[in-house]
Amino acid sequence: MPTAGYYLGTFFTDIITSYNYWIAFVLLTLIGANMIKESFEEEDCPDANMAVPAMFALAVATSIDALAVGVTFAFMNVSIIPAALSIGCVTFACSAVGVKAGSLFGLKYKSKAERVGGAVLILIGLKILLEGLQIL
Repeated sequence: MPTAGYYLGTFFTDIITSYNYWIAFVLLTLIGANMIKESFEEEDCPDANMAVPAMFALAVATSIDALAVGVTFAFMNVSIIPAALSIGCVTFACSAVGVKAGSLFGLKYKSKAERVGGAVLILIGLKILLEGLQIL
């Protein structure tokens, strides 16, 4: 996904560059607010569907942020191959640790972690916006 985002970003660099901090702010705020909203909702029974179509859809849905990172890399003229390989390795390691930690602590801390995570995303978006507007 970072590689796909990188190549998409190279086509739209001129258009998006002047508004990239607003785009990042809006996206991070929407994602963060949605996380906070979901933390207050009742938990549905988890679906253990491991079929290939369901897993593929889940993989694409959870890697949209990696696509956005790839677009950002295009603006920064980052060498995409080493960056994508690094992202893949770190994502694998963090996912393995996250699965283990989630199985141990997930039910107890889920809603609190979602609230904190959502707030952090909103604050990061605000920081990006303030830096883009040259306030910070």
